[in-house]
Amino acid sequence: MTGRLVFLLFSLVLAISARAAPTGPAAAFYYGPDIPWRDLSVYDFPVVEAAQAKGVPARYRDQHFYAYVSLGEALPQRPYFSRIQPEWRLGKNTAWGSWVLDQSQPALRDLFVDEVFTPLWEAGYRGFFLDTLDSYQLGVSDEAGRKVQREGLIALINQVAERYPDARFIFNRGFELMPGIDAQVDAIAAESLYQRWVQEKQGYQAVPETDRAWLLGQFDEARQRYGVEGIAIDYAPPSDRERARALAEKIAAHDLIPWVTNPEIDGMGVGIREVIPRDVLLIHGGSEDRLWEHADAVRYGLMPLQFQGLVPEIREVSESMPAGQLRGRYAGIVVWLEKDGITSPAFEQWLVRQREAGVPIAMIGFPAIDPLGPNGNLFGFQGRPTPQALPRIVAEHPAMGFEAPLPAFLPVGEALHNTQVTTPWLELVSDGQQYTPVAMTEWGGYAMQPYVIRSALPTVDGKGMERWMFNPLTFVRSALRLPAMPIPDVTTENGRRLGFAHMDGDGFPSLAEVQDYQGQADARVLLEEILKKFDLPTTISVIEGEVSSQGLYPDQAEDLQNIAREMYTLDHVEAATHTYSHPFFWYDAQQNPDSLFGPEGQLRLPIPEYSMTPEREVAGSARYIDENLLPPGKKTELVLWSGDTIPTPEALAVARESGLLNMNGSDTVITRSSPTWTLIKGIGIPKGEEYQVYAPNQNENIYTHEWTGPFYGFERVIETFELTETPHRFKPVDVYYHTYIASKNASLESLRKVYQWAEEQPLFPLFASEYVRKVLDFNHMAIAREGDRWLVRGDGELRTLRLPEGTGLPDMATSQGVAGYREDKPGRYLHLSGATASWQEGESARPYLQQANGRLTAFAQQDTGLQFSLRGYTELEFAIGNASGCVLTQAGQRLNPQRREEGVHYFRSAKHELVELRLQCSQ
Repeated sequence: MTGRLVFLLFSLVLAISARAAPTGPAAAFYYGPDIPWRDLSVYDFPVVEAAQAKGVPARYRDQHFYAYVSLGEALPQRPYFSRIQPEWRLGKNTAWGSWVLDQSQPALRDLFVDEVFTPLWEAGYRGFFLDTLDSYQLGVSDEAGRKVQREGLIALINQVAERYPDARFIFNRGFELMPGIDAQVDAIAAESLYQRWVQEKQGYQAVPETDRAWLLGQFDEARQRYGVEGIAIDYAPPSDRERARALAEKIAAHDLIPWVTNPEIDGMGVGIREVIPRDVLLIHGGSEDRLWEHADAVRYGLMPLQFQGLVPEIREVSESMPAGQLRGRYAGIVVWLEKDGITSPAFEQWLVRQREAGVPIAMIGFPAIDPLGPNGNLFGFQGRPTPQALPRIVAEHPAMGFEAPLPAFLPVGEALHNTQVTTPWLELVSDGQQYTPVAMTEWGGYAMQPYVIRSALPTVDGKGMERWMFNPLTFVRSALRLPAMPIPDVTTENGRRLGFAHMDGDGFPSLAEVQDYQGQADARVLLEEILKKFDLPTTISVIEGEVSSQGLYPDQAEDLQNIAREMYTLDHVEAATHTYSHPFFWYDAQQNPDSLFGPEGQLRLPIPEYSMTPEREVAGSARYIDENLLPPGKKTELVLWSGDTIPTPEALAVARESGLLNMNGSDTVITRSSPTWTLIKGIGIPKGEEYQVYAPNQNENIYTHEWTGPFYGFERVIETFELTETPHRFKPVDVYYHTYIASKNASLESLRKVYQWAEEQPLFPLFASEYVRKVLDFNHMAIAREGDRWLVRGDGELRTLRLPEGTGLPDMATSQGVAGYREDKPGRYLHLSGATASWQEGESARPYLQQANGRLTAFAQQDTGLQFSLRGYTELEFAIGNASGCVLTQAGQRLNPQRREEGVHYFRSAKHELVELRLQCSQ
């Protein structure tokens, strides 16, 4: 008999020191579709319906996910049901349409082990939640028969544990089975301690005191006799989260693990530990561009959402929408429509259900429901006559007129008012009628055209002319009612802005016009004049079709390959592929594999007798680089997308399956002549199961007007770096260019100037591949709240959380996984030391890492100070806060600070790695 709770690794990581109140284990149950693995990963006992997924994703197999298994009943839909013989059935549960099983049958138990538990184990589940353990009572009326059934259930559970000794179990009731169990039982769950769901009445009902007293007694006995935790599952309406939280607190007062959820258990419920939802549905429609990636919702909507820590899930308005209960799973819904009247009745009904469940909704562009239709009233919309007189403003929010003043002529756009407005952002009056084109409402908020984005010059359209009519960050935060929470940040590590460079291999064979290099490949100029003189980590890619001996330039191939090999020997250079034939239009090239030209023009480089495939473009070109150009110990890290930089999902899948990261795309080109946030783009875009990571900013082709001049234009990227640093740090520094920038004197000088500028900044150097991993971790990171503590779980790649207004600095004395913070930049940044962290807000005099230009490879708080290690790509610089009266040593040698400012000590070392730095402070 084990039956003893063994805490999960994550609980151990999050265990708080003796100076803080301990956090106990937490459980979550989710039986719906689209399993939210990320959010469930912050729980110690996450239970899912395994039929809703192909298996536990690889990144979450380091923890125990529990698969739902019904032992006492089976639904006909189960894949193993046809193998269940009629004589193994005790009867039928008509309420649920399932069959009650006779687990006293050895053959049935063998079937369950082989056909139920073994496939689940192979799918990555290391725990099992055993349900319907008392269903035999529906088919057996005498005590002798019930005893036989209990013995059969005990035999089956022990048989599973014998085959899989590391398997762990949670029972749904089954208290009476515990005396005979040899398996490892983590907890016993039971439904309805305070509030139950009555299926027959389709309603909620309070639990009688006598029932509650009996159940509490069972929980207490299980804890005392067998050392197992108790989990109480109650039910509450999804729209009433406050009621659910109150129930969770009442359950927790009995020293039980609470989970309060909806009757279908297909939503993220509430416990003492509560996940902050980060997913947001971004729904688009009405774009006239043939590629959905060019929809306004994508071009303009990604940045405001991702900057505030949200993870967009993008769907077209005509697609099917997510099933299950969305409240608690999604932070909200943003519907951005570019045309009026394009939603279907089915979509409107789905949106009505989300409004009733309390999911925040933002409508942008045009109404997401017909305001004059049957659902318009539910959202408070009222039609108004078209005004005959010039409207005047009677209410204007400070966030309106953000990048351009409201026009002198005030069109009303949609002639609407709304009776559910909580805060009017723009209210107009004409002829005694009210028109409200922008407002916050009871259900979220909306902004109707033409008060979203308009041209700076009313009669001129084009890139750089668009202006936000309202502050998009404020609008999204208000409409989606976003809580003040720590925000995963991909721009920063250890308080320093990230900095790197990457090069698309276009023009590698081009001949240089640069003095002293005439007639040589411009790649040689780049190598000698940039890469050998600046040590900023740089990702260099080549196009196989340009540099290989079988490519377009066989006469130059040997020289080009030698240049590439010399580049890749540099420690601060990593390898990437820029594909085989450089597709210019990825969707068209893939759809027309044997054609050189398509609807948009030339599809790729004219490599003879080549039929384009994503595998050859991505994986094949990476293999070429690995086998022909790289020194021992290096491999191709990523693919840099070519041409229109809009890869297909198939190309993205090839990259992932080949172990390649990916980057490029989007156009962040804000400058002082076009100072608009419409030119600051998102960090990446989901495409089905795949994900494309965007380059942080654009290359010299944009700044030189598609390489027509001025050829020194790339120096203006410094303006982009500065405007994406303040007032908010939107982007890291990425010196992004093509090989051909080294072909001309003016363009080469501009590149040298940009590298020199980057060298002079207090950056955190890293490779592009490391940045890409941070973006992917941004999507994977889960954030939860437990009482007054924040809990975070990620992959360990992204190490920074930005603290917005409303969140305090960490109390270092009671934190785990937090190395420090910095608050003297355009944002307050919290530094993580690894994949998980836990802290509460408060003040502490304990020392902390204030900033560093290298990654923490180890970190530990000690009673008298700190012990940590750093590794970087350049001479190390770091600072320690609250360091007065402290001494720093490394390998027994004292390190003296270069300067001291207000208790912060600044250090510098010529080394790129320092191991076991020890800070000792006087008591």
